[in-house]
Amino acid sequence: MIIVSQDKKWSFNFSNTTSIGIDEENTIKIITTAGKWNILGNYKTEERAKEVLKEIITANSNFSYFKNATEEGKNYIINLLKHKYEQFDIFQMPKE
Repeated sequence: MIIVSQDKKWSFNFSNTTSIGIDEENTIKIITTAGKWNILGNYKTEERAKEVLKEIITANSNFSYFKNATEEGKNYIINLLKHKYEQFDIFQMPKE
């Protein structure tokens, strides 16, 4: 799954990630397998940052399931998620 940063300047392959989390300023950061950290998005409250982090984890879980699903399972997921994600293999960080 690809994650596009909030400012749309960066994209990250989730499979090349070692860690993702929220810092004390409610910023969601990602650490790549190369050991570099990058900002994915900034949020006004910790609660909102936690919601977005949960969305990322859920989207990645859905994508991981999709990659290993049967054709019938893939069609089900496409129909289920097409209303929520334009492309469910790409997660666009929400503005707020």
